[in-house]
Amino acid sequence: MSNSTVPTQSGLGRRGPTEAVVRERERETVAVVIPTYNVGDIIRRCLDAVKWADEIIVVDMFSDDDTLKVCDEYPNARVYQRKDYIFANVNFGMDQATSDWTIRLDSDEVVSLELAESIRKVLRSPRAGINGYYFPSIQRIFGEPMRYGVGLPELNKRKCMFRAGTARYECKFEHEDISAQGPFDVLDGNYEHFTNATVSEFIRKMNYYTDKDTERLADSELKPSPPLRVWYRAIRMFILYYFQWRGYRDGYLGFYSSLMRGPLYVFATEAKRWEAWRDRSRSNHPGDSK
Repeated sequence: MSNSTVPTQSGLGRRGPTEAVVRERERETVAVVIPTYNVGDIIRRCLDAVKWADEIIVVDMFSDDDTLKVCDEYPNARVYQRKDYIFANVNFGMDQATSDWTIRLDSDEVVSLELAESIRKVLRSPRAGINGYYFPSIQRIFGEPMRYGVGLPELNKRKCMFRAGTARYECKFEHEDISAQGPFDVLDGNYEHFTNATVSEFIRKMNYYTDKDTERLADSELKPSPPLRVWYRAIRMFILYYFQWRGYRDGYLGFYSSLMRGPLYVFATEAKRWEAWRDRSRSNHPGDSK
């Protein structure tokens, strides 16, 4: 993908923490990196929750809604526009930060007051030898909070806060974990993840993620799995989310989230791999009609 970078007007001339941010004395600094695309209707709650941060770095994929206008209301935010994979944009944003620590958030994630205070405690009194922190999360899917299944609280902790220069995405997959130097600890509090507010949004994002994952695969990685293996993986994921992680206790929400995050996602991924394998094979061997 191309990776042209354009600093917006709100980002010009602000290379580090701004004087507009009222900071506590004698504490370390923190930057929040947020990738965006057309999130003008939701990003304000994300920004409000971290407006105490020294830097907010927004890496935007050329939104054509009000995203940039909203970001410009926050004096500690600067915006870059860049077309690339989401995690490549996160890496770029972390490279622009000048603070001691970096927090990685999405535009549909909101840091709670308790978690914000836990972060500030780290900044005031960082623990020796700790390079990063997991943030617990509450998953809200289809507009409702989940307690089980894909939203099982004890399994929803993500590496979110890192010492500067100690974390980076490899950018091989859309849902990969970040590579970071530990040791890690877990902070008190949580962030709310308002993911997939509707079924339509889930399908739209699934199409984006599976398209991006497929286009990155080398020809040798594309050969489709045997149908029985695809069925096994799909059923296994549903059993994991719905039965082992007790998604059934969330009623219809648990059923449909388990179905869509499990079998539907597996089938879409494998079908697109097969489609890309078929098309590339035809391109490389025009006489082959398989």
